[in-house]
Amino acid sequence: FFFANCSQMLTKFETRSNRVKGLSFHSKRPWILASLHNGVIQLWDYRMGTLIDRFEEHDAGPVRGIDFHPTQPLFCSGGDDYKIKVWNHKLRRCLFTLLGHLDYIRTVQFHREQPWIVSASDDQTLRIWNWQGRSCISVLTGHNHYVMSASFHPKDDLVVSASLDQTLRLWDISGLKKQKSSSSELLNVNINQELFGGNDVMVKLILEGHEKGVNWASFHPTHPLIVSGADDRSIRIWKMDDARGFEIEQLRGHVNNVSCVMYFKDYVISNSEDRSIRVWDVKQRSAVHTFRRDSDRFWILAVHPDRNLIAAGHDTGMIVFKLERERPAYCMNGNTLCWVKDRQLKSYDFDSGQEETLVQLRRNTYPPLSLSYCPSEGMALFYYDNDGGTFELYSIPKNGTNADDVKKGFYTAAVFFSRSKFAVLDKTRQVVLRNKNNDIMKVLPPIGSADYLFPAANGQVLARADDKVSLFDMSQKRVIGECSATKVKYVVWASDMSRVALLSKHSIVCANRKLKSLCSLHESSRIKSAGFDENGILLYTTLNHLKYCLPTGDTGTIKTLENPIYIVRVQGNVINYLDREAKVESMTIDSTEYRFKMALAQQQYHEVLRIVKKTTIYGQSLVAYLQQKSFPEVAMHFVKDNHIRFNLAIECGNLIVAKETAMELKNPECWHTLADVAMKHGNIQLCELAYQMTNDVDKLLFLYLLTGNREKMEKYLNDPSKRGDLNSRFQYSLFLGDAESRIKVLEESGQYALAYKVAESHDMTEKAEQLLAALKKSLAPAKTEEEGEEAEEDPTESQLEEELAAGEINPPLEVPKAACVMDNWPMLPAEKSFFMRAMEGKKSNLDMDDIGDDEEGLPDGGGGGGWDLDDLEDDAEKKEAGEEGDEDAMLEVGEGDVGDWAIDDLGIEDDLADDAADAAAGAGTFYMPNAGRSMQRQWTENSQLVVDHIAAGAFESAIPLLARQCGICNFEPLKPYFMALYTGATGALPVMPTMPAQMFFLNRTGGDGDSKRNVLPALCTSLQPLADKLKAAYNLTTKGQFLEAQGAFRHIMHAVMFVIVEDKAQIGELKELLSISREYTAALRLELIRKETKELKRQLELAAYFTHCNLQPTHLSLTLGAAMSAAFKAKNYRTASNFAKRLLELNPAAKTSAQARKVIQLAEQNNNSDEIALDYDERNPFVVCAQTLKPIYRGKEQIRCSYCYQPYLPEWKGSPCDVCLIGTVGGEATGMVNSYSQLR
Repeated sequence: FFFANCSQMLTKFETRSNRVKGLSFHSKRPWILASLHNGVIQLWDYRMGTLIDRFEEHDAGPVRGIDFHPTQPLFCSGGDDYKIKVWNHKLRRCLFTLLGHLDYIRTVQFHREQPWIVSASDDQTLRIWNWQGRSCISVLTGHNHYVMSASFHPKDDLVVSASLDQTLRLWDISGLKKQKSSSSELLNVNINQELFGGNDVMVKLILEGHEKGVNWASFHPTHPLIVSGADDRSIRIWKMDDARGFEIEQLRGHVNNVSCVMYFKDYVISNSEDRSIRVWDVKQRSAVHTFRRDSDRFWILAVHPDRNLIAAGHDTGMIVFKLERERPAYCMNGNTLCWVKDRQLKSYDFDSGQEETLVQLRRNTYPPLSLSYCPSEGMALFYYDNDGGTFELYSIPKNGTNADDVKKGFYTAAVFFSRSKFAVLDKTRQVVLRNKNNDIMKVLPPIGSADYLFPAANGQVLARADDKVSLFDMSQKRVIGECSATKVKYVVWASDMSRVALLSKHSIVCANRKLKSLCSLHESSRIKSAGFDENGILLYTTLNHLKYCLPTGDTGTIKTLENPIYIVRVQGNVINYLDREAKVESMTIDSTEYRFKMALAQQQYHEVLRIVKKTTIYGQSLVAYLQQKSFPEVAMHFVKDNHIRFNLAIECGNLIVAKETAMELKNPECWHTLADVAMKHGNIQLCELAYQMTNDVDKLLFLYLLTGNREKMEKYLNDPSKRGDLNSRFQYSLFLGDAESRIKVLEESGQYALAYKVAESHDMTEKAEQLLAALKKSLAPAKTEEEGEEAEEDPTESQLEEELAAGEINPPLEVPKAACVMDNWPMLPAEKSFFMRAMEGKKSNLDMDDIGDDEEGLPDGGGGGGWDLDDLEDDAEKKEAGEEGDEDAMLEVGEGDVGDWAIDDLGIEDDLADDAADAAAGAGTFYMPNAGRSMQRQWTENSQLVVDHIAAGAFESAIPLLARQCGICNFEPLKPYFMALYTGATGALPVMPTMPAQMFFLNRTGGDGDSKRNVLPALCTSLQPLADKLKAAYNLTTKGQFLEAQGAFRHIMHAVMFVIVEDKAQIGELKELLSISREYTAALRLELIRKETKELKRQLELAAYFTHCNLQPTHLSLTLGAAMSAAFKAKNYRTASNFAKRLLELNPAAKTSAQARKVIQLAEQNNNSDEIALDYDERNPFVVCAQTLKPIYRGKEQIRCSYCYQPYLPEWKGSPCDVCLIGTVGGEATGMVNSYSQLR
């Protein structure tokens, strides 16, 4: 885009699509409808920049007219299919179609009150439709050429129409209102009305004056005026009254047909086929703004009914922009707000609530960008960014009238730095110091590359450069502090000037008064304003949210906003702000959440407990925050879900709550978890209960074995329900030394021989004989009926008896008897946390019931770490008062010498004695040490770079970061890099056998002096190896090893994102490496596919595309030579000749040059003819779609890979990139981050 005489036409939203022919804003929601030349209707959210819906039910042809209903969820459309369709955007479908027009429909519009639609058509008529009755109620005839537009008057019963017959017609439709509601109105018009029009609508005025066809006409919203634009390139303004209408003004400046024109506030805005939008000041009769595009004609305009928004449709899409800045210029001085509204400087005292006008500003087309106010001197300094930058210095009169003395200068910034002095930047960026008389006091050299100044503390200013902000001291004439921040737009100081917030378009950097960075944040939507409260918490607004940022960097959302606001002051729970109409408003917010988090961060535990007791705050985000900050016992207070409560109880070791929750859940997994944790804590009884609840007999019996509980072991072994588990019964009967139980188990399992040996070894003769008989019976063969009842003795029986008798019998071993110990393990009386004691309500000053309802009972400042400091302060006060030992002796009073002093016996001696006894009993209390942070956790907390998270093994946080920054959708090719980074920063040392290895971590040292940068993982990646790899890839390409070269270039593309650099120059080198690698990877892919292609035409096309890749001259020469040879062999002489000419421009070797000249000569002899027609135009610049391998010529729509920026056709949006293999085609990405400077 190119702006001429207009730096205030601020682009808010832009789309790329087919030609836009119709536009309509929604009156309440941030929506806009766009009807396209290809028949599609798009519904966009211009605030978020997203496509909400598409409607495609119109037949082939453009949809030229579109309009939202002012109150109902409806919109109507008219197209070249002669149809008017009424849609419901909630139901997302067309409700019905209105038929009657006989040619293209140009415009459609809803009436503001009546159920009517007016339409204009190329059939030379206007029609008014009753959309509730779905019928035409009037046909307006009289024009003798195409009717290009028609619209209702905002208030009166009038319609204006514009036609190519060079006239405008004003229609009186009051007769339609007088019709009585009857069924006849719902019928279609009769033939006479179709042909000659009805009597209910009359032509009131016919306006003539345009020399060619009129394309558009519209009413002024309040005055009796009409503005029109025509093919004669002029804009005319007409005044109308009851009897006549006449032209009062004519505006010229467009150099082609005026497509659309309408009123916007006090201006007239028009667009034209000369590729420009112009904003006209009618009083000055000139264009005050001009907005141009290089290659697109404008066709349609739309103005929001309530907001400062304009939309324009052109050949390749639409644009939504603001004519002027909505943010009013304002500043705070103590409790007084000064701001600009309606060309007046106003002030508002928040203490008294009084508003007054200080001075009337001079008329200026542009509102001021910034305001500095010096109340002691009565001076106001305004800075305007038009005409290269100007300032105006006003002396405030006492009566609020026009200022008599206004001083002006042309500079790029202006701000007060002391009571009567201000600093400006001249065109050479020198700092010029001026006094209140606008006299130059001193000229200082440029502050680096600073291009703008912001206010700071007395005697100082903030100087903005592209990537940083510097704190400049005027007296010392040097920079005393710097902070990295990119493209800062606004600066907000705390009331005590202890902190500052640097606001960019999508980010905020918070710093202290010396400009040392404290924290930073990034938002996906635009940041509008910010303000500090009295506790140093930053509250800021985006387009649709009010949020907070703690000094620790933690952020959260307070509420959703319907419209953007501009915070001017935060006092407690009240936010004072300016709205878009520059009105001072206030809102009360619930600050509980961020005060709770702030108290936790500052260890003000009394305040935390007071909030927990007196307020109700819920939410999964709060629970996750408390878990992250290692306060699970506090998180349990806010959780009602039993699953989450159980996990929190396990995390903080509260087995009582865990047991109660598990009883309610009745979930076996919870009992298994509880059993494991209870065993680790030595809680035998709870572990036993958990095993019983899960019916885990094996673990339960093993627990009984360890604790020596024979009674319960025997009980389980004799349980009939456990009969089937023979292995466990035998094992534990062996542990118990119960021979009878073992014999019983062996007998049940059919092991009679083993049972016999057990019985014989334990001198159980009778049982042994029974088992021997059973054994013989089991071994005896079955007898048949033919064998008779008597049979000879089986010889195996005697052999069995001999073998059993021959075996040696060892005496049984006695199982030692162990004492049963089912008591829980003894635990050290560990000191419980502050919150555990408070939640349990123990006898101490930490009891929640003892915490007052207000903050008066708390020590000033909340107490460090929750400690009461009252006694210490009293002692300090006594010492400061000079109380010495002699004075104490003089003031001592005997036990009975109290006299009339009302000193009663408070009965606190016993309590003190009890407390002393409790203290003596707890003298051996073990204070549980706090868990330290692992090195890997410190790495992730100290850095926001993806590489550091990967090296720390935090893949779960690194993957979302990569997806957001680079739009990565396929992480499989990156797995080797992940593992290399992780193993490169982590090592393991073997210790003792069967023991886990000892892990150690390698750190790198940062070079910026930040202590956090000294605790970061060592990295195995750097910039120089990638440069060496690039040279190797070049050599592979030269040798013709294309497959290996493609792999090398793709490796560089992947490795680039894992390199950390220090400065902007190295960031540029990384981006250049990525660009080169992408270009070569895509080019080599063309050549590899060409070699696999059998079709000659496709081979020639791919060879031709290969020559248009951005390669090194050596490789480009080889490419052109190969393409020239292939084209010449295929008898495409003209194409081969063109390749030869391009080859000669590169000064190749003598042999190659001679061959190229010979090709040119032979091509001329063959009349530069081509045997095969190719999809290739070398004179039209193009890029190659990596999916279809087809050219995308200049001017055609294209999308790119989210990571490597390879171009694609729009239909491949959402698919994986075929070049880098990891990016998303058309995906959203914030950009690759390789340096800490990019995060600041």
